Amino acid sequence: MPDIAIWNRCNNHCLMCSNPFIFQLENSDLYSFENLKKRWANRKFKPHEPLCLTGGEPTIHPDFFKIVRWLHTQYPKNKIVIASNSRMFYYKNFTKNLFKINNLDLEIAVHGYDEKTHDSITRTKGSFKQTIEGIHNILRFKNDLQELEIRIIITKFTYKNLDKILAFIKNEFDIKQIRDIVLIFIEMEGQAKDNLNIVEITYKEVMKYLPQVVTKWSSIINDLRLYHFPLCTLPPELWPYSWRTLKGEEVMFLSCCHKCPFKKYCLGIHRDYITLIGGQEFKPPKKIKIAANNSFYKPIDNVFK
Repeated sequence: MPDIAIWNRCNNHCLMCSNPFIFQLENSDLYSFENLKKRWANRKFKPHEPLCLTGGEPTIHPDFFKIVRWLHTQYPKNKIVIASNSRMFYYKNFTKNLFKINNLDLEIAVHGYDEKTHDSITRTKGSFKQTIEGIHNILRFKNDLQELEIRIIITKFTYKNLDKILAFIKNEFDIKQIRDIVLIFIEMEGQAKDNLNIVEITYKEVMKYLPQVVTKWSSIINDLRLYHFPLCTLPPELWPYSWRTLKGEEVMFLSCCHKCPFKKYCLGIHRDYITLIGGQEFKPPKKIKIAANNSFYKPIDNVFK
């Protein structure tokens, strides 16, 4: 999925942002509507390949609607995916205006189960209120061709609270209207790397909580997904929830990985994790029977013990 960074500014200041701080200091004229058109006009995308608009926060671009309409006109067969903090969807007219375009997916990040836990991560007072009301407006105004994904980034701040965050989402929204919920292991790059001493977490620490969370919630959520997990960090029963979404240049395999019978199904290890944390956690799992499929992104359907 091509990522199109349409804006370098953000209305949150998340501790684990994967963008470097210098990114928001760039001249925003580089991201003007005209410059974006020059960069992306006549690009060749695969039919029905999603185009993901990122930032910064894409929805605060001064010409956001112009950009979305232009992309929709240029690439009518490609779904437009918008990665957002949902704060602009707090405004009903904004939400209604965007939903005049049918072929949309929204990826919305939720960082806590209340104002204190969420806003302490975004470092922006009032962001929780706007994000949650924004999700309500998305669910209120979207049609069947427009999909919602909720994302939870796993950091030192959130890994013990995953159950509470999911319980909040279930109690606050009609969870059956949410296409999928993704639990994403932190990428230790950009500002996350700058703030490593307060956001750093290891796969081993996360595994003290994650298996119970997946077992409890996988039957309640339409589609529960795990992103950025090498297979050997997960118990095999969680492999069917594991997706590969990182770009090839972002990951690597250790020498021990070449002995792994499941290497061809594995995401690999984020390079910055190896640099900053090390590779002692990664060991080839024992060979077991699996049911694979033809999807690169979700390669394992089932595991048989």
